[in-house]
Amino acid sequence: MRHLQHRLNPTHLWDLFVISDPDLGRLRKGLRAALSAGLAALILSRLARLLGEPPTVTMVGTMVAMMGSQLATDPEPREQRLTTALLVVPALTSAVLGTLAAQIPLLGAAAFAVTIFVSTFVRRFGPRGLALGMIGFFSFFNALFFHAQLSQVPALAGAMVIAVGIAYTVRFVLVPDRPDHVLRRTVRAFRKTIDVVLWELADIPEQPRMTCALLRRLLRQADRLSDAALAVEDLVSRGHSDLRQRLFELELAANRVLRSVQQVVDSGALSPGARADLRQALVSARVAIRDRDPAAAQAMRAYLDRVLEAPGDERGRVDAQRIHRALTDLLEAAERLPREHAPLAPEQAAAPTDKAAPGPLARTGLHPSTRQAIQVTVASVIAMAVGYAVSAERWYWAVITAFVIFTRTRSRGDTLQRAWARVLGTVLGVLAGLLLAGAVSGHAGIELVSIFVCVFFGFYLIQISYAWMVFWFTTLLSVLYGLLGRFTPELLWLRIEETMIGAAAGAIIALILFPERTTAQIQTSARQVLDAVCEYLEEAVVKRTPETEPARLLDSARVLDARLRDLRAAAQPLTGGLRHFTPRATHTLRTVSELVLSVRHLEMGRGLMEMNDASRELLREAAERLANNARVMASALGQEATPHVEPASTLIQEARHRLAPEEAARRGTASPFRLLHWLTRVDDMLTQLASTERQPPRVLVPWRA
Repeated sequence: MRHLQHRLNPTHLWDLFVISDPDLGRLRKGLRAALSAGLAALILSRLARLLGEPPTVTMVGTMVAMMGSQLATDPEPREQRLTTALLVVPALTSAVLGTLAAQIPLLGAAAFAVTIFVSTFVRRFGPRGLALGMIGFFSFFNALFFHAQLSQVPALAGAMVIAVGIAYTVRFVLVPDRPDHVLRRTVRAFRKTIDVVLWELADIPEQPRMTCALLRRLLRQADRLSDAALAVEDLVSRGHSDLRQRLFELELAANRVLRSVQQVVDSGALSPGARADLRQALVSARVAIRDRDPAAAQAMRAYLDRVLEAPGDERGRVDAQRIHRALTDLLEAAERLPREHAPLAPEQAAAPTDKAAPGPLARTGLHPSTRQAIQVTVASVIAMAVGYAVSAERWYWAVITAFVIFTRTRSRGDTLQRAWARVLGTVLGVLAGLLLAGAVSGHAGIELVSIFVCVFFGFYLIQISYAWMVFWFTTLLSVLYGLLGRFTPELLWLRIEETMIGAAAGAIIALILFPERTTAQIQTSARQVLDAVCEYLEEAVVKRTPETEPARLLDSARVLDARLRDLRAAAQPLTGGLRHFTPRATHTLRTVSELVLSVRHLEMGRGLMEMNDASRELLREAAERLANNARVMASALGQEATPHVEPASTLIQEARHRLAPEEAARRGTASPFRLLHWLTRVDDMLTQLASTERQPPRVLVPWRA
């Protein structure tokens, strides 16, 4: 009960809400979708009435306007505007082609299959190819879905032009990106992330032992810190070098607090009273950082002093000293973070890159987009045939499912996960739709509002979970059919059947036709991480001099973070129940993640400059050996040959013995002792990765400090 009350604290919940959408990007997506759909429905319905056109034209145009406001994800604003303007070409072409082809069922099915192949094939041209392909597919689909007729082709063409114009206006005029506000909001969200992490940690010191559930909580907090820091890093340039440096220091300090708290629970050496004081110290630290409150900072130090003075054995004193240093460093790093930041220039407001873009596929020799185009087309044809056997009127629901579950996926695990999300969202959406449609039936105004509310939440939540988007759009469909006078429960149950047919077809094809194993993707991403580890070790230690440019080291560190983020994305299908069936891949993920965390704590090699010449040269040699070991492991992952790495522990120990007393006693981010500690951890992780590559352990290695 105490834990539940702790997690449901209103301030904590508000912080979680803020950091879930740091730059308000999700809010803008929801607003753009709802506003585009609303404006298109209003304008096109009035024009349709004036011209005597049926509602089909309005429906198709509304869907294109809604989708068109979302699809441009190019990295530069200018490219986004061009991509959005170009949407009119595939939208117009596909809508007209779909209307013409649908008059002859067999020809319509063949044309749909060709459209599916082309729409997927053009993804090789990057974000613009993905956007144009998606709008082409959905325009063809909407022409089928709303039963467009030949007589409506001129009106459909006009509707496409108007719809894309509305999407462009909403995206870049009515609800534009605001680069002058983005950085301030994102840095604010990073500070709140520190608040959230400290609040989540507060009840952990009093736990009797470190369970798997607690380890997962700590790992989630570490990932949360990394994601929040990368969100800022994605925005800023070298012109914000001071801000980048302060954020990096603050992130590392928070990670040290995470590890220190884990160590307290692992060892169990602190007394219950000392653990209670540590809990209060964490709460006070959160208030001090959140409100810049000197009184809270003083209270934190008082509680930490009590922890240090508590009776206990040598292990307890070490734990107390470690958490004391970690929290003190965190508070000092937070105080150094500047309050104001120079705003971003408009050209710096870049859209996020497509993190799920397929990687190279060396085994078949096919380009990823070609491989996926074949998979999607075959799955769609199967879904088309089986779906038609179930319903000659609604078979395209099966086809759209088979198409979309391959979108932004790069392995069979991704596709299976997306297929499950589609089915789950559809089933729950049907249940919600039955309730909502029954509640608002007969109230046209409420039905219209409900439709646009569903549109908003569908796009607002899509980045959290694809299943949520499917849920809201299935609910929307229920209300829409009620508004059109076609609603029946049987129709919604048919949607579930057709969705399951499409999901099954896509899943089966992903497993048997040009399958790309999730473990292979993990290994590819892990190799890239190890390459980045090698580069960082060389930059931060081997080649480190007093003249080394800090921005260059930060760039190298953030490349490391980004590669780890890609690895986590590749491994996402295996982070749930499937992890028990893939012990090697799961162990690789855990060990490489731990390796990255250790490398980042080298503090860009600053401790190296505080050493005597003999120790410095020994550490350079040790780091060079570690970099070579990382290179060897990158080549060996997934191969049959056993990797051979040469431990650097002897060199590190010799460097430690040659430290002068004043060097060994120095503390802070430039501490030689800290550098030695984390190089030892890097050595341990590389040795462990090499020793278990051929025979993964039955029990996963815990996240240790």
